[in-house]
Amino acid sequence: MKLRKWTIMLTAVTAAVIVLSGCGNSNNSGSTNTSSNGGNTAATNNSGGDNSGNAAATGDSGSSGEVVTIRTSVSEGELSKDQIAEFEKEHPNIKIEIEALDATKLAAELATGDAPDVIRLSGVFDLPNYVIKGIALDLTDRIEQSSVFKADDLLPITNVFRFDGKTVGAGPIYGLPKDWSNDYAIYYNKKAFDAAGVQVPDPTKPLTWPEVFDLAKKLTIKEGDKVKQYGLAANEWGKTEPNFNNLLQYLLSAGADVNAADNGSVNFDNQAVKDYINMWVDGVKSNVGPNSVNNDQTSGGDLFFKDQVAMIIDGYWYSGAIRSNESSKTHLADYGMLPTPIAPNGTRVAPTGSATGAIINAASKHPDEAWTFFEWFFGGKPADDRAKTGWGLPIFKSKMDLLPEETEFDKQVNAVLQDELNYTSQYLKVNPYLAGGGWSIFDKYVQPLYFGKSNLDEAIKGMTKDANVAIEEAKAAAGQ
Repeated sequence: MKLRKWTIMLTAVTAAVIVLSGCGNSNNSGSTNTSSNGGNTAATNNSGGDNSGNAAATGDSGSSGEVVTIRTSVSEGELSKDQIAEFEKEHPNIKIEIEALDATKLAAELATGDAPDVIRLSGVFDLPNYVIKGIALDLTDRIEQSSVFKADDLLPITNVFRFDGKTVGAGPIYGLPKDWSNDYAIYYNKKAFDAAGVQVPDPTKPLTWPEVFDLAKKLTIKEGDKVKQYGLAANEWGKTEPNFNNLLQYLLSAGADVNAADNGSVNFDNQAVKDYINMWVDGVKSNVGPNSVNNDQTSGGDLFFKDQVAMIIDGYWYSGAIRSNESSKTHLADYGMLPTPIAPNGTRVAPTGSATGAIINAASKHPDEAWTFFEWFFGGKPADDRAKTGWGLPIFKSKMDLLPEETEFDKQVNAVLQDELNYTSQYLKVNPYLAGGGWSIFDKYVQPLYFGKSNLDEAIKGMTKDANVAIEEAKAAAGQ
């Protein structure tokens, strides 16, 4: 998944935001925000309060004739120079400036009130914290009054940018995804299946996660002590080891939640958590993929395209990687997508693992012009351009037919996708006070298990303790 690298970066950003952003919204005098505390109502009442700045909810870019610059951290790979030129030609009073940000710079700019007007982030892992801290502008009125974003045309995934202070998917809406995927689906390489003499599973029936690992073991081919072919890659770039995002999907399917009702604490002492960790640690010890024990540094994506791994966990967006890869695009029929696996005796869910999109900074001095750009980027021609590439799913029902459908590979992926769409309306249960959702803490205590340097009970106890300390510190920093 693309999201791991982004999540790691935002772990540092979120941690810094928790501490610093309380003073970051004081410089808000240029905003049309009507809140008396400079747009921080959401931070004080934790309910997604009125920091809407909706004086021009129709998206009028202003009548003064002043040329303003809107800064955004949307990347150059997502917004081309040609697209910017098209926008500026249509809106001569608005200039767009892309600002490349690392974690340290973004945190510093948020602290000083000088962050970009339109901030790129993960709806799943970042949006709730940005709302709690009063950084995200409430866009509810603007979206509801927009002629571009029509309620009956928006897919349920857009609700991942809603947050009422406790629950993702409820309350005001603070942003939108640019695209998204069913990030825990599985792609298969038929050549690798054939090499192991294993039949590709029925793509109309989701496997359970234990079945995935049983299959991965059958697909792993060894010559003596050397692994010739792996069965499973956890994602396109990293190691086949348990990760926090995948745990959250497993828990969602199992109907388990480690968070307290008020998000004020977490408890990992849960049977579903233990089952998940045991399953993945066994996968590491069984060498079903590159891992810290065998010290194979080859990325999952490289192995997949070299026919050296049979399955890879990734969402629809990975079909774009398969279509464009030089070694795979000439024989696309050898690849396909399988549905998102479920926990044993669990319910079927196919959530997004990121839903990367953007918010408008509540401290923006030009919220109306920022909205004009936001509406165009998320609902105008760039949205059409993104859908046509097949590197992600659109947020509009009406744009789904823009997805690639020329090849047998496209048709197979789209057939699985249509079924998956029935199970995408639930969201990972991420604690908004826990930086990065808890990924680094999870890694800290799970990795020693691979080497026999800890046991499961110690790991559960340690990650629960550290996570709760982090949550308490974050709440204290927020004055809660």
